[in-house]
Order: sequence, then C-alpha cells, then structure tokens
Amino acid sequence: MGLTFVTVKVGNDGNVKVYNNTGSTHVIMDVVAWYGATGDLFYPLTPARVLDTRFGPQGTPLGKVGNNATVTADVTVGYVPSTASGVVVNTTVTEPTQGSYLTVWPSGVGRPLASNLNFSVGQTVPNLVIVKVGSGGNVQVYNNKGQVHVIFDAVGYFAP
Repeated sequence: MGLTFVTVKVGNDGNVKVYNNTGSTHVIMDVVAWYGATGDLFYPLTPARVLDTRFGPQGTPLGKVGNNATVTADVTVGYVPSTASGVVVNTTVTEPTQGSYLTVWPSGVGRPLASNLNFSVGQTVPNLVIVKVGSGGNVQVYNNKGQVHVIFDAVGYFAP
C-alpha cells in the first residue's frame, strides 16, 4: 500500500506518463487540483504545527479521530494568515487502531471521494497535502475506520 502526492506537468497531448521499474502494479490517480497561468502566490514557511490530536490542538477536541468521524481544523493560525486561499500541510497519522484512510478537504463543501493517506494498524504515515482553505479558515479531516491521531504541520500557503 503506497500513497504519495505528486505535482506534474501535463504533456502537450493532455496526458501524463507513469513508469514502473519492476513487475506489474495497479495505479490509481486522483486529480484533486490544477495550476493555471495566473493565480495566488506560494509562500513557504518553516514548518509550524497547526493540528495535533495528541495534545489538544486549536479548536479540535483532544483525542484520536474516531471511526467514520470528521473533525475540523483551523489552519489559519500562527504563520498562516486569514487571507490564505490554500495551505500546504505535512499530514501525519499515528497510532491507528485499524487499517483505514484519511481525507482532508475545505470546510463548507462536501467530502471528496479521494483519500490523502492510507495506513495499516500501528503505522505512522506522513503525506504532503495541499488543500483549499474553507469557510472560517478551516479544513475537514475524515477517518474511515478505527481511531487515529492526526498531525498537521503547515509548510506553506497560497495567497494573493
């Protein structure tokens, strides 16, 4: 089970290519965003913790994210301004009680079908997530099965 975040230029023919070195494998690609010719600028940050369910983060109850549960995280805290349109977070799950997946998306819209992290029981798994900042400066975090701690370290944001 592997999952990663990739930003890739689309070829002139509208396609991207995937190379597998050895054997055969199934590949699933979820397009979750794209870059246009114009738009907001990216502002890198020294990593700053904006969510940690192990230690009672801002606006989120202390404790693991439960089975089939969603929590809200305010990502416009610290060095991420309220004018940010999107945030780049190193998203980590730790101490899962069951194999599951995590989905991160902007508050105020429906949850997408794509996952951001897949993990097995007992694993600690990080993945880079770029997410639009939703209503109130918040994003939603969904855990499908079991219970798991979730950590967000903001590493940059998009803003005008």
